[in-house]
Amino acid sequence: MHFRRFKLLGYPFLSLVMITGLLVMHHSIQVHTYFPAATRTQTVTISSAGFLPNRITVREGDLVSLMIVNTDLKPHNLAIHELKIASSELKPSQSALLQFSARKKGSYAFVSDTPGYPETGFQGMLIIQ
Repeated sequence: MHFRRFKLLGYPFLSLVMITGLLVMHHSIQVHTYFPAATRTQTVTISSAGFLPNRITVREGDLVSLMIVNTDLKPHNLAIHELKIASSELKPSQSALLQFSARKKGSYAFVSDTPGYPETGFQGMLIIQ
């Protein structure tokens, strides 16, 4: 009679022991998950009025992608001298993609450094927060 009672309680007890063991193993194993930095994509249009938008805000650590599109009738580029980033010179209706990591907080001026243009409104601000 005692053997039958043990057999009836044995299976639930064995299940409880197995579940407890699995829980202990689960908590003792650390899983490291890597989350890549957020990707921030922004289109910057260069028109006869200058850069649109002329102010871009991103977070520190973001992977920034700037799609530069020249809609003006003259060649332009986009350069962020403090970060040593620049697009190639874009002829009218050409575009280019600039990608970089926003590593250091601050405000960084960007310009079209095609001769004569920074002084006439072809400038803007990249803000890394």
